[in-house]
Amino acid sequence: MRKYRYRTLVLTGPWRDSPAQALLDAVRARQVRIDGDGPEDIQWIVPGHIEDNAAEIAPQPPPRLARQ
Repeated sequence: MRKYRYRTLVLTGPWRDSPAQALLDAVRARQVRIDGDGPEDIQWIVPGHIEDNAAEIAPQPPPRLARQ
């Protein structure tokens, strides 16, 4: 199951079930300001983004063994 959180240069939020919940966490932490209803109205006060854990849950290839 995918999870989402905000990440800025100074703070990282907790994992949430949706990008909207993660964005609200960022607003509460005063990392983002929302001035309207569209995606263009989201202004990061501190450089940041919403990330997901897809890379963490994606299957990884097995490690290669070193030759001896």
